[in-house]
Amino acid sequence: KGFLIQKREFHLNRIRANTRIGPHNLDVCSVLFGSLLGDAYANKRSVEGTRICYRQSSINKEYLFSLYTFFYSRGYCSNLEPRMYTRKLRHNGAEIIHYGFEFNTFTFRSFNWIHEMFYHKGKKVINPKIENYMTPLCLAIWIADDGGWAQPGVRIATNCFSIDEVKLLVKILKNKFNLDCTIQLLKASGNHSIYIKSSSIPTLREILLPHIHPSMKYKLGL
Repeated sequence: KGFLIQKREFHLNRIRANTRIGPHNLDVCSVLFGSLLGDAYANKRSVEGTRICYRQSSINKEYLFSLYTFFYSRGYCSNLEPRMYTRKLRHNGAEIIHYGFEFNTFTFRSFNWIHEMFYHKGKKVINPKIENYMTPLCLAIWIADDGGWAQPGVRIATNCFSIDEVKLLVKILKNKFNLDCTIQLLKASGNHSIYIKSSSIPTLREILLPHIHPSMKYKLGL
């Protein structure tokens, strides 16, 4: 019932962005944190507050719409469905049109603390406090966004984070879920990724299967 009340309140046009203050339950925070560890980004809009922006390739349309449904059903975004966007890319000298879908949450002043936790001078960072929000649902979203099956394990792209931040994430995965991980150097870029070893895949699947979207199970080798 709380979700329905919350939805009606947040959808009223007379509610100003800077007066949308939550509350935000653990599931919502889990999805937000998992998304920001992955492909989403937080857009702080002056004194109004912060909105979370989602964008996925068209091949992940089903997954993106499931995220939209999650937030819309809880009153966190409008009834306008994700919009299609196009982006021109060049590959081997040829121009390729890339299609995808995107949507934003409403702007919440009570999202500002999330922005402050994830960004420093405009760059994504890993704050040790993230461990408090690393739930199975958070991990499922992160894997869905940035994970990939790399037989016999799972690799998580952490290219935008420093080596110390990647080490912290590995420590959190061990502390929270007892996952055995290594850090792999990407020679082409000099960045690092996290590799969840094959010995931990049964544990990872058990943790994530109740939470990960069906279209993303292939990232667990299923």
